Amino acid sequence: MATQTSAGNPSTNAWLYPPQHWALEPLTLNDTKVIALVNFEQSDYAVYLNPLDKRGYRSIVRLINNEHMDSTFNRDYTSSERIGLALTMALITEAYNRIVPIAQNAVMGNNAHSFDPKSGTIQLGTHEEPIFLHGHIFGRGNPEEKYIDDVQLDGPIPGLVFDLRAQSPHQPGNDRKVSWKLDEMKSVIARLKIEIENIQDSYKAHGLRIIIQNISADIYIVRHGETDWNTERKLQGHTDNPLNEQGKLQAQQLREKFSDLHFTKVYSSDLKRAFSTAELIVDQNKSKIIETSSLLRERYMGTWEGRLATELLDHLKQDFNLDNLTQEEYMSLKWDDTAESYSDVYQRVRTLIRSIANSSSVNNGPILLSSHGGVMRAILYHWKFQPEYRWKVTNCAFLKFNVHADGQIVNLTYEGVEFVKSNETPFSF
Repeated sequence: MATQTSAGNPSTNAWLYPPQHWALEPLTLNDTKVIALVNFEQSDYAVYLNPLDKRGYRSIVRLINNEHMDSTFNRDYTSSERIGLALTMALITEAYNRIVPIAQNAVMGNNAHSFDPKSGTIQLGTHEEPIFLHGHIFGRGNPEEKYIDDVQLDGPIPGLVFDLRAQSPHQPGNDRKVSWKLDEMKSVIARLKIEIENIQDSYKAHGLRIIIQNISADIYIVRHGETDWNTERKLQGHTDNPLNEQGKLQAQQLREKFSDLHFTKVYSSDLKRAFSTAELIVDQNKSKIIETSSLLRERYMGTWEGRLATELLDHLKQDFNLDNLTQEEYMSLKWDDTAESYSDVYQRVRTLIRSIANSSSVNNGPILLSSHGGVMRAILYHWKFQPEYRWKVTNCAFLKFNVHADGQIVNLTYEGVEFVKSNETPFSF
């Protein structure tokens, strides 16, 4: 039976591949070579022109994770990831079909495999070239024809084998690599975006979310007002407690602070304390509809809900030195299988924030999210982490940031939030 080894795994690839390695390069819509970003279920794909080879207006579709690019290579891929690639490849190939006489594609992903017949060992990836799930799309026709503005196709020559890995501009025929000019890339990207827009609806029906314009939204995310369990230092999680009188007053005071803001959309956790906070903030605009989402719920505390925060902290200290954990370890920490980690919370709230940023109803106005302290800490620990420090989030504190359609969160500011030594905030972990 064959066994698999890897030149690296998601936690160790960084030392095998230096930060400047092309495989670790994040791909966003701000990149001059990127045509589109596509999402399918939990996977993201970048569609971009091959920056080193113009032949056939050649582009690449690649599985990405801009937060941890190394997690996308030197491993086996899930059915969902492969289906997402196939659908994205079909979308881009159809776009090419509307431009050139013949559109062709080739799915890659095992180009760096090697096999030792004596030991039966399969090597996933090499130091020079990792495995990464991807494919190539290119057009065929008259190499001298300009199918897009003044951009010549420049190959591949019909009827001959196309060497995708051509390394030199001096080889004959289909082995000759051709370099781009910047204005040529701009013209090809602009045309491909037009064709993608024309055909995208049928692919959206199959679950693809297609982003070709990097629109953005200003987000305000607030923690709910005080509850009785907050004053008693009890873990609330999904327990549905109402605001107390002080909590209602805090929300009204936040409404005054936001008086010059005109929120175009309002979302809230479906728990009472967050929804009531949202209602009090938008009280002056009774017509404003508050959309609820379980994705904005507090971090689930599992079997520890209702118990004192100090009890859980003492329990954790028996097994972990919380001040010595790395960011990845801290974000993924769970005390048992019933609880959520900060990473779990971050992924679900990020899903909602990205969908908001990509919504056709988003305009230039700010958007309000009424949520919980654990949700805000999940965002903050992802944004900034330092051993021995904790994010302290008070009731009705808020974060403000700008989120791009590709999921990038920028320009984060806050009020009612502090980054303090862990011994100064024993209830915030």
